[in-house]
Amino acid sequence: MTRRITVFMMFSGLLALSALNCGKNEPGNVQTSGKVDEKNFADVHKNVTFKKDDKEKMHSAAVAMDGGGHGSSLPSKKEKADTNKVIATVNGEKILRKELDAILSRFEQHVDPAAIPSMELQITDRLVAQTLLRQFVLEKKLTVADEVVDKEIAKMRDNIKNNPATKDKTLEQFLEFQGSNIGELKTAIGMSAAIESYVTKDVDDKKMEEHFMKNISNYNGETTTASHILVDTKNMKEQDEFDKARAKIDSIKKELDGGADFAELAKKYSDCPTGKSGGDLGAFPRRGAMVDAFASAAFATEVGKISDPVKTEFGYHIIKVTNRTPAKDASFSEVKGMVKEELVGIAMRDLIKDLKEKAKIEVSL
Repeated sequence: MTRRITVFMMFSGLLALSALNCGKNEPGNVQTSGKVDEKNFADVHKNVTFKKDDKEKMHSAAVAMDGGGHGSSLPSKKEKADTNKVIATVNGEKILRKELDAILSRFEQHVDPAAIPSMELQITDRLVAQTLLRQFVLEKKLTVADEVVDKEIAKMRDNIKNNPATKDKTLEQFLEFQGSNIGELKTAIGMSAAIESYVTKDVDDKKMEEHFMKNISNYNGETTTASHILVDTKNMKEQDEFDKARAKIDSIKKELDGGADFAELAKKYSDCPTGKSGGDLGAFPRRGAMVDAFASAAFATEVGKISDPVKTEFGYHIIKVTNRTPAKDASFSEVKGMVKEELVGIAMRDLIKDLKEKAKIEVSL
């Protein structure tokens, strides 16, 4: 169920849970396969900071629905924007400011105000993707049987009932908490299931086994636990800015080589919210969770050691490896479901990319 839930969240009032992930399995993007997207590393790390009690509160709500969840809240703006302002058009279809505000309004008081503009851009991008997928479903006349939707609803109710932390709540209460309702949820599930069926049609056993053999490290349980310090360069354009960023990361590395405490320097210098906790990223696999350059450097660094500065599309990183779980034997039959999930996620991302390239999109946020 998890794959479908994370897909249909793009259509529903639950969008914020997938759009603003910030947890151990960072980085993330809109998740379509239970796997995080490599391409949003800095967005997640840079823009969202949650208090512990908020994480726990929202985790209880979200875990009942899809086996995991994240959430928080945004500070209210001092000046309210025009709710009827058009912030984007997708093939002539308007997206209004109030659609963005409906998501932001659920995230008040616990996020650094400086993060709001970037978060608005992230959510707007997801609203654009949502609109493209909805248009695609209608254009292709994709449908699913009512019983498919009803089955998913029943699973969600069972998850809530069987979770000790949520057993006294109803699905309707969780939806109300998110500003949604059963009608929206059914529509979202229907669209999600229809798209999933469409992108799954070419995922056969042969393709799955080939993908497994080429990417066996994704499934053999090998992980690295690490922390990092980030000097963000994502929005830099001028060479002198990059030169200053490089000088800064080199200076940090020099302090570390001189015996400085990694966690303390992460708190002092890192542009990632994880810096507040010493840069801790938790455990992650060789592929699928981090951008390739970052993961390669992390897995090449010995446990207890600190890497040289590493450049990714998001900035300069210094990585400290604290643990490594060795690979174990994995058979295709044991992980077939995971392989299919990953291929469906890839197909979904490819579909969204293709739709964006063909669409006429204007963003005026």
